[in-house]
Amino acid sequence: MARLAGGVRLGLLAGMVAAVAAVLPAAAQSSGDPLPSGEPITNEGVVRASAAVDSVLLDGQAPDRVVGAGDFASYLMARLGVVPIPADLRFRVVPDTAVLRLTGRVADLPPEAVREIGPFVAFLDPETRLDALVALSRENPRAYRFRLTEVLIGGTRVPDDILQMVMSDVGRRYPALSRTGRDLFVEVPAGATIVLVPGGVRLVAPPAPGAPSAAHD
Repeated sequence: MARLAGGVRLGLLAGMVAAVAAVLPAAAQSSGDPLPSGEPITNEGVVRASAAVDSVLLDGQAPDRVVGAGDFASYLMARLGVVPIPADLRFRVVPDTAVLRLTGRVADLPPEAVREIGPFVAFLDPETRLDALVALSRENPRAYRFRLTEVLIGGTRVPDDILQMVMSDVGRRYPALSRTGRDLFVEVPAGATIVLVPGGVRLVAPPAPGAPSAAHD
């Protein structure tokens, strides 16, 4: 897997925090709301999720598997080029049947990310909560789209036009993403299914010829 060249490779998080400067006054940036427990993003999660993807979608050794939300988010970050995942990335992933929610605080960003986007976080309370919502949809019979749909800073939604402007620049620098900087496409065998479930992300192998599909979007 190719490693993205130069600087921090946490494009989504960098874009998310950079948008703060354009939309929120400093007095409104701290949120005392408790963070949901969620699941961690780890290098071990990349290994576990990759093994599940291989056994279900590539090798056909298992008909289906449920991968934890944190493990699957780890896999997606590896697809973006975040290899290895920084050990001090303390963001968590909260599973849901509608979106994957990445949540944490400014203090949870790795120093590597802070160094690159320092001018944007210097005025933020370290306890400011950051949330990124990622939706899943089928793009075509052989691909799924993971899209950054919303970013919230201290509980306030970043306007879409501002988010689009910031993330378009991220997309130009990170080739694994679409030009919008908000979309990551994952190729699957024809007939295979990826769906969000309460326990995380369910992978379903293509049905055998003549058999009905085991899951639906």
